[in-house]
Amino acid sequence: MQQMTYPEPRLTIREIMHARSVAVIGASEDESKWGGRALAILRRHTVSSEVYPVNPKASELMGLPAYKSIADCPRPVDIAMVLVPQAMILDTLEQCAKAGVGCAIVITSGFAEVGGDGHEIEARMREIARSGGMRVIGPNCIGILNAYSNMLASTAVALVEIDRAPGGTIGFTSQSGALMGSMLARGFDVGAGFSSLISLGNQCDIDINETFEYLIEDPQTRTICLYVEALRGPATFRSLLARAREAGKPVLVCKSGRSEAGEKAIQSHTASMTGAYATFEAVCRAEGAFLFENVSDMLDAAMLLSHGARLIKPSIAVFSGSGGAGALLVDALSAQGFTIAELTESTKASLRRVLPESNLQSPIDFGTLKPMGDAHPLYEDPFEYALGETMADENVGAGIVLLTSQPTMHKVAYATQKVGRKTDKPLLYVHVAGSIGDSARQVMREQGYGFVESQNDALKVFDALWQQTRMPSGVTATPVTFELPRLAGGFLSEPDARRMLEAASIPTTPWVMLKEIEEVVEHVERQGGAWVIKAVSPTLIHKSDIGAVKLNIQDGHSARQACREIAQALGSAQHSLDGYLVTRMVKADAELILGIKRDPDFGPMVVIGAGGTLVELLHDVQMMPAPVHAVQALAMIEQLKCFPLLKGWRGSRPADLAALAELIVATSQLACQDEALEEMDINPLMLVDGQFMAADARAFRRS
Repeated sequence: MQQMTYPEPRLTIREIMHARSVAVIGASEDESKWGGRALAILRRHTVSSEVYPVNPKASELMGLPAYKSIADCPRPVDIAMVLVPQAMILDTLEQCAKAGVGCAIVITSGFAEVGGDGHEIEARMREIARSGGMRVIGPNCIGILNAYSNMLASTAVALVEIDRAPGGTIGFTSQSGALMGSMLARGFDVGAGFSSLISLGNQCDIDINETFEYLIEDPQTRTICLYVEALRGPATFRSLLARAREAGKPVLVCKSGRSEAGEKAIQSHTASMTGAYATFEAVCRAEGAFLFENVSDMLDAAMLLSHGARLIKPSIAVFSGSGGAGALLVDALSAQGFTIAELTESTKASLRRVLPESNLQSPIDFGTLKPMGDAHPLYEDPFEYALGETMADENVGAGIVLLTSQPTMHKVAYATQKVGRKTDKPLLYVHVAGSIGDSARQVMREQGYGFVESQNDALKVFDALWQQTRMPSGVTATPVTFELPRLAGGFLSEPDARRMLEAASIPTTPWVMLKEIEEVVEHVERQGGAWVIKAVSPTLIHKSDIGAVKLNIQDGHSARQACREIAQALGSAQHSLDGYLVTRMVKADAELILGIKRDPDFGPMVVIGAGGTLVELLHDVQMMPAPVHAVQALAMIEQLKCFPLLKGWRGSRPADLAALAELIVATSQLACQDEALEEMDINPLMLVDGQFMAADARAFRRS
């Protein structure tokens, strides 16, 4: 079949975001209607673009000349906002393409997200647009906003209430219009400033990768926020994460579909199919992106990062106007895995100017502050002095100001934002004073610094920042090639899986493959000690499920009986039996799982976690895309909940963590070299006297 060729689009994404003219198709005088709200917002805000209401029944709307059709507009139209019933969409888009419109923003919903023939209609929309050199945003979206050109082609309710879009350096692109509206409304409340906001809806044509790339290249954007439901080009998305990191622009991501129910909700919302969240999360962490569970926390963190703040150590300085509130926050931070910063003697000496001897350590109680005395060249008041000197301490990684109701709250707020802008460490303002603290909120809002309303919000923000800091990004693993045995497709027998591991320098427990029962008996009697006997079958995957694994076999009689029971079990389950794998019985200090899973979108992924029979129950795993660098492998190990076991628990010998990291790296290199290797599990990977060895392995190779 001959591939269709289309004309070049009339406008780039950047030109769309800096549109010189906007038409509203379906415009109305009634602001309770979508077309009326869109026109009112444009009329109120847009000063750099011509605005053309289109309505066949009107000659004038909101003081502007109205036009019967898009073709009647006096000049070429860059953007056409389409707010007509679903049945009129295709005809309207054909008229737009014929009239030379650069981009149609389809606000109308009721397409792929509701099923039926919605997919086919969207495919036709895309075809009309591409054939006519036009781009489409949506359908099922609320439009776009460029604060610097003051171009607001959107139906967001929040825009009706303001005089001017809040300009700033945070760019946001979202597959949910409602969440973009919420982000915007929250931004008004906390003083956030945006460069651009883009609602994509169903991504009929323009997708999140294109708008993400625009934000990377946009000089007004310093921090990028993404709400993701589904990706059309996963490899492109990963490369864009790397580009943003190299450009020095933090990327903050909130993705739905973390649970099975969440995936179903997405599919009913935008008809999108999602990949596994764990894989997406691993890729984001490998490329330096920050991950969040909701857009409010994402915005709070974006404001900190937009000031240039970075969390490089987990030691927190706590400031409060209440000893009790400060103590509770210290408890919460400790439970979250943070430490309370131990101030240096030099900092304590400086703080004696404004604090009593009893309060020279975090948490610092503002209630004990005393006058500063002589004027200081850097600080205006004791609040600013205490904050500034403490945040400059080399042991402090970040600070939290938790303000309960107290006098001069606005002064604390002003001092916090002033010091927060000067330091390169996150200084987060937590306001729990209720409505009587509105003067402090107003300070933060006017200064564009931001704040959160609870200590739980603060903990979530800091946890997201620290989780990313803990995972090295932007490192490149050196390729390694192994001399692998020739292996067939399908599920590998355990002997073949072990040979593959050994070829990749991954040690296994001593083993031998024997065909006959009497060979097994002779081996056990000759070698002595305790043994494990397993069935070797090309059709059996889960050996333990049918009793095809026998443990602690110590003599010939037990070995013969074990082999007979295994043979009987396979016969009853109708599996063929090729022989018996006999391996040493070893006592493990800890059991891990190390494995490979080839993701259809992002390629091979490596998993390390707590193993053994409780692997599904504990779900203590870390994942990283292959190839994995040694420093990333160590970070994966340190983030396991079972990490204390590996350091030496209750007198056991500590594990060789560098050796374990090498095994993770080797596993990742194996995944990259053997492109047919779809899955592999080493479970358990046993820790024995500080060293690791594979006690069992399963693998599946694509034919």
